[in-house]
Amino acid sequence: MHARLRVPITFAWWEKAMEALSDMMANLPPDSLLMALDPQQIEALLKDATRRDLKPDDVVINQGDENGDYAVYVLSGGLKIGFVSAGGREIILSYCAPGEVVGEIALLDSGPRTATATAVVESSVLLLPSKNFLEAVSSSPASVARIMRELAQRVRQQNLIIESDRTFSMGPRLARALVRLVDKDRTDGRLLYNPSQSDLGAFAGLARENVSRLLSEWESQDIIARDGRTLTVRDVEYLRSLAEFGEET
Repeated sequence: MHARLRVPITFAWWEKAMEALSDMMANLPPDSLLMALDPQQIEALLKDATRRDLKPDDVVINQGDENGDYAVYVLSGGLKIGFVSAGGREIILSYCAPGEVVGEIALLDSGPRTATATAVVESSVLLLPSKNFLEAVSSSPASVARIMRELAQRVRQQNLIIESDRTFSMGPRLARALVRLVDKDRTDGRLLYNPSQSDLGAFAGLARENVSRLLSEWESQDIIARDGRTLTVRDVEYLRSLAEFGEET
């Protein structure tokens, strides 16, 4: 999908968006590249953004697209971020909730897309043009320094993730995936976006059969509960401990 499919933002919508600018700033993750900009720079960037409304399974970023000239800010709903490996296996990197930004690296290099962003529920997003982002950053040495620090931190974090995936066995890896998906706005342990076992496997780096076996074991221990496809985490603290420290030897 390319930016030429944009739907222009109406004045009424823009006026409403500007009223909510402080909320959008507050919702940005601390590791977002947009945090390198000043509020006035983000406002200028949003003025040239365009809105898209997505249905489930709609793709807003496609792996392999040659010209990544925009990032995606999630207004509502949620996106699944993943890619297909050389062997044809789907790997899910993350799920993005409202307030998060997808495809940020394209804001810096406009290079080919390395992953696909797909709506998992009805969603609304903003397409943020990379040209405007680069213009804003280049006008502020402080912004450049903040971006360099953030990129360095991402390299460190990626190294930790790779190391943990090599170290931890199947149980901790699935536990980490479930903990990341627990809906923090609910108190009943429901998962965001109601993922299938195949999606959980792609997210945790496990075969679906292993996911099914582990979920059955945890259900018998009352760690999780299932009602059809809906999965509820009953013992979040157990899974958090398992995700962090691994299985006891």
